[in-house]
Amino acid sequence: MTRPQAADPAALAAEVARLADLAELQRLAGRYLASLDEGSFDEAWAKSLFTEDIEMTFPVGSHRGITGVGGFTTEIMARWGRTHHHGSDSSADLDGDRAELSWSLIASHVHHGSPLPPDPSEYFQLGGRFTGSARRTPDGWRFGRLRLRISWTTGAVPRGVTQVDVKTLDTRGNATATASAASATAATKEN
Repeated sequence: MTRPQAADPAALAAEVARLADLAELQRLAGRYLASLDEGSFDEAWAKSLFTEDIEMTFPVGSHRGITGVGGFTTEIMARWGRTHHHGSDSSADLDGDRAELSWSLIASHVHHGSPLPPDPSEYFQLGGRFTGSARRTPDGWRFGRLRLRISWTTGAVPRGVTQVDVKTLDTRGNATATASAASATAATKEN
């Protein structure tokens, strides 16, 4: 019987580093989702998650740059009394100090004034997928780009939301839905 050869130390070290990066990227996505439910979007929050040139594209708006990202997020999240964001494990493709990430999301949004449990809540839910990129910084991995594409919704949309960015809809080739959404967006812009 032959003894297995010891693994190449350099290859083993590279694999450990890759696995550590994947774990850190998973934690980054998890911290971001948890922070949405916690509701504190200050400068320290922004710097712990995003690069200086962050680009965000969401159904209800877009933002560029770390300056103002807290206000942008506060504006979106202030529409709700309570939220619960649940994400799948993220997948990541590493390329040195850069990574492309994606994960699925189910987000529950409870309307202001909705009764507390055990009474039924008035809510809005969506299912979709986050995609984005991250870069390794001196302070760890940070998002450089985040995009949310929504596949489905249920419940009542909050007041003030009259349209969504058509580019953030996942219609899977459903030309009718895409054309209808584009027409609705065009009609809203004309008014």
